[in-house]
Amino acid sequence: MSSRLRFALAACAALLVAQPALAQDEPDLAGGLKFSGAPTPQEILAQQRACEARKPPRKPAGALNESTYRRLERIMDSISKNQYGDAEAKLNELAGMVKSDYEKAIIQQTIGFVYASTNREMLAVKAFEQAVATNAMPQQVHEQMMFNIAQLYITDDKFDQGIERLNAYLAESCNPIADAHILLASVHAEKKRWRESLKQVDLAIVKSKAPKESWLQLKLALHYELKEYPRCAEVLVHLVATNPVKEDYFKQLADILIEISKEPEAMAVLALAERRGYIDKENEYRSLASLYLHMQIPLKAATILERGVSQKQVEATEKNLEMLANAWIMAREWKKAEEATTRAAAVSDKGELYKRLGQVQMETENWKAAIGSFQKALKKGGLKDTGEVALLLGIAAMQDKQFKTAESALRQAQQHEKTTKMATEWLGALQAELAYQEAQQAPEEEEATQTN
Repeated sequence: MSSRLRFALAACAALLVAQPALAQDEPDLAGGLKFSGAPTPQEILAQQRACEARKPPRKPAGALNESTYRRLERIMDSISKNQYGDAEAKLNELAGMVKSDYEKAIIQQTIGFVYASTNREMLAVKAFEQAVATNAMPQQVHEQMMFNIAQLYITDDKFDQGIERLNAYLAESCNPIADAHILLASVHAEKKRWRESLKQVDLAIVKSKAPKESWLQLKLALHYELKEYPRCAEVLVHLVATNPVKEDYFKQLADILIEISKEPEAMAVLALAERRGYIDKENEYRSLASLYLHMQIPLKAATILERGVSQKQVEATEKNLEMLANAWIMAREWKKAEEATTRAAAVSDKGELYKRLGQVQMETENWKAAIGSFQKALKKGGLKDTGEVALLLGIAAMQDKQFKTAESALRQAQQHEKTTKMATEWLGALQAELAYQEAQQAPEEEEATQTN
């Protein structure tokens, strides 16, 4: 079982223990949550109406006589004072005196409460089952007892008996309470019956005006176990909307949206998380920056990464600095691109980033700096295409009129198959330029000679 599911089950169990089961006369269907594959409030209400028409509610089979009522009143006073021993003794005495099934049912119900309050769960179950077996209690109380029995079995880790009693309760009630569905869902989940568990969670959620956060967490965990990632996204949208201060939901939603190839939506979620100050880990900065780059918004990617690096939440590694440099390059912010690429190249053990730095410097026609970068690239080595770097060095040197450097670099580029043709063309241009300069210098030299 995943840790996500284990956490969700624990949260549900805590809520069930903390809150008593409450019967409802009408389903509370005003929650407004809609999920794919889940029943609608209208369907639930129609089922309830059909059940009520088919099966009229139980009526109490009699009433307490005055003597029994007064004795029970005194016993309940003892229970309210936690005098369980005295109450138990008096209840057992009274149980041997009453005649009607209704009175027997009420006494067994009260004895069961005493047992449950003193941590004797299985004795409580026996008493409650005796009360239910009388069929003498009104519908609401009868259902309450059935649900209490199921709760006690599950609390005692008797899951099979608990499931059996819960199913009996669900069959008896025309309007089962939401907590009963959640309890059954939790037991199914413990047994890794994901689909059965999910069915019960959906019923609980649609019946509740305000579904508990732990229920939605359980639904999320179940969809995750079933690899139903679009359904996970649906649940997380509601969790984000109802718990905007919980940053994990934003990040989980973004991860799921990326998983189902909804990058624009994921980017929007992470951008909102970033504005709320929830992006504070290196992988989160990188994820958001990657999405911006994927969506062709490099300036935002660069800004996010720059902030992360400056705040030391993103380590200034070669990988991160290269990503930052690429973002600035894509944004055509050449000065910032040069700064970032310089930092990345300095920590790299290969010359590839110096090559890229030289290319950035060529964009701003900083030929001298570009020459230095290409020379560092060749010196450091580890290049994907040495010929290309030599060619770029030759071109930059020509532009800076460093003709000897240019010629040497271009001849080196000629030695590589991919750059032979282009290097030869540039060498031709270099020779033409040198010839032109010689032609320009000849008259000047002749005039200087005649003057002398």
